[in-house]
Amino acid sequence: MMARETADALADLVGAIGSERFPGHFHAALASLADVALCSAFRQDEDGTIRLILAQGALPLLADFPLHASLDYARTYWRADPQMRRLAHAAPGPPIVLRRSAAEIADPAYRAACYERAGIRERISIYRAGAPSLVANGYRTLEQAAFSLAEMAAIERHAGLLMAALERHEQGRAAAGEMHDETALMQSLMNLHCGLSAREAEVSAAMMLGETQAEIAARKRLSPDSVVTYRRRAYGKLGIANRRDLLRLHRRLASGERA
Repeated sequence: MMARETADALADLVGAIGSERFPGHFHAALASLADVALCSAFRQDEDGTIRLILAQGALPLLADFPLHASLDYARTYWRADPQMRRLAHAAPGPPIVLRRSAAEIADPAYRAACYERAGIRERISIYRAGAPSLVANGYRTLEQAAFSLAEMAAIERHAGLLMAALERHEQGRAAAGEMHDETALMQSLMNLHCGLSAREAEVSAAMMLGETQAEIAARKRLSPDSVVTYRRRAYGKLGIANRRDLLRLHRRLASGERA
């Protein structure tokens, strides 16, 4: 039965390439292989830039943890991850699978923000060096046992397919333009270095892509008043006054302008 479930999950993943359903199916595929609670995936460009591709999963008391922790990692904490640093200098080759526990992370700020805050026990990672390099991670919480050797082997057997699907999806996302992807747009806003929080960037990105404040509140499970507060704070930090200014900023970001 497990083999059939895994086959179905992988088939669904391939079918979702290029669609908004892909992140959820990527998580489902990893969960079918190793029962991960959360997952994330990143792209590392030749200039060393780290970009978040997806962050999926939910924790009962920290629903936003996967996205916000992954954005913090892409912006700051990857520099404290020796495996990611080594990937930047690795020669292209087949995917490799590695496991890392929270206790093995030396940097206390990185460990606290991306592991201890949400009770993450350990991470299993698939690394594929290249141009760009890709990384996919699955996470277990303290409520779960450590990854077994059998689960490691299952990930290794399917690593090539998982990373091929991730690469094809990322190629499609890049071709469509990153400024039409909410996660990529959030990263671009945060990279303006004007002090936007992840939540402020999240609300701003959704508004840039045409959502109303009521729609954002419903989708993000926020109160309408909270959305208004995040929007006001974002406008102040971005130096804009209204939605028209926000859309002008979106056009500037889409054209590659950062000033």
